[in-house]
Amino acid sequence: MVQLAAFIQVPSMDSITTLRALSDIIAEAVTTVERAYKNADLNPPCLDEPLDPHSPAEALSRDPVVVDAVQNLVAAAAQISAATRDPAVSILGAANAFHISSCVQAATQLNVPEILRDAGPQGMSVKDIAAKNHVDPKLLARILRLLATHHIFREVSTDVFANNRISSTLDKGKSVEFLLANPDQRFPETTGLAALVEFITDEGFKAAGYMTETMLDPTGPRTGHMRAFRIDNNMFQWFEKPENKNRLTRFGVAMKGTATEEPAETIFRGFKWQDLPAGSIVVDVGGGLGASSLSIARRYPNLKVVNEDRPPVMEQSKAHWLEFFPEHLKAGMVEFQPHNFFEPQPVKNATVFLLRHILHDYADANATIILTHLRTAALSSTKLVIIEKIVQTACSGESTHPHVKNIPILGVPRKPAPSPLLANFGLAGTPPYYDDLNMNNLPGGEERTLEGFYDVLLQSGWKLVEVYNCLQTDSNHIIAEPIL
Repeated sequence: MVQLAAFIQVPSMDSITTLRALSDIIAEAVTTVERAYKNADLNPPCLDEPLDPHSPAEALSRDPVVVDAVQNLVAAAAQISAATRDPAVSILGAANAFHISSCVQAATQLNVPEILRDAGPQGMSVKDIAAKNHVDPKLLARILRLLATHHIFREVSTDVFANNRISSTLDKGKSVEFLLANPDQRFPETTGLAALVEFITDEGFKAAGYMTETMLDPTGPRTGHMRAFRIDNNMFQWFEKPENKNRLTRFGVAMKGTATEEPAETIFRGFKWQDLPAGSIVVDVGGGLGASSLSIARRYPNLKVVNEDRPPVMEQSKAHWLEFFPEHLKAGMVEFQPHNFFEPQPVKNATVFLLRHILHDYADANATIILTHLRTAALSSTKLVIIEKIVQTACSGESTHPHVKNIPILGVPRKPAPSPLLANFGLAGTPPYYDDLNMNNLPGGEERTLEGFYDVLLQSGWKLVEVYNCLQTDSNHIIAEPIL
């Protein structure tokens, strides 16, 4: 017994104090959620039931008070699990997490959420699910069981599965018969979430498998995506090859799906568009269809828009504006400028250069080229508005960067994580870090810290002057001015 005792770790008082503090955070968060739903005479959404996005209970789950409480709850639950679970089991779980991605990919490719939607709460035998797809029912059962173990789908009885709140988010809203008969039309006219999930678990998953090789061999292909698919060009060029038509369609719908992560008003919750004088020129750099600048112009029709992107996209953009804001088009208040932002910027009188989710596609060297071209074309009064996520560190404390700590942070104050949670809320704050590595492995870009934005702007002739935190989203408005 003496020898055995030497291998038993007795938690110190500090460890017990930490566990109690985490437990208290969970209890307080549950109480907050319970109170919010009780006051509304509702019950919180049930995990075992399919998602009803229009239900009052789901609407309440997006209330800021509930969102904050759930963030604390998720962060504390994950941290208490990490603190108490066998560390070898934890690291093996992390190492095996790729199986979850693989199984999610299989389930959505086989249209399992739609099949189970029709089956209802009683579920369906895996044999019947597999028969619709002509796949091995035994393997499919093993795939769905792993997912159900992670609370994605529900195993009603042995080898009988049903949708739950999480799995039903993958429902594309089309009939099973249509999906099976038209595999190339699975994603158009959907919310984009299923397309985004398939893109991540397909291209993203395969590219991630080559991340380490890319790090260790800087002279070879520069992204994991290029290595995974054995190509010499970047992801965007690869998508445009004829044989990748369906992948391109899926990617386009997926990118539309990312817009649903932000409230429609996000574009107005930072930079003060209303303060721009009439006739001001807003250049939407790499704007795609110009959805962001169209929203701005509809609210402030005295602003002129120049939408810039590749020539084929400009034709689509014209059609988009003609459908949704023809008045601006007919008034000559919007122009469509074919432009490669790695070449000199043609607009020399811009009031604002807008870059929404552009820079994260590129590492610093290429981001600097884009920003330098804009600085060369800018007037002394031109503003640069960058809309992207700012990655937080996991540690607490002020930045050691000599200039960043003096930058005004405006908009919605971000509540600090209560001790002893990680400063970035741990598991509850992971989306930007997943995005960061997807950017690295796919197009070769990155999500940046505030320090990262300051430095890349400085190298390009811009000074970061203020940041706006936007309500109910991880996105920020990063405002810069030319260095004179």
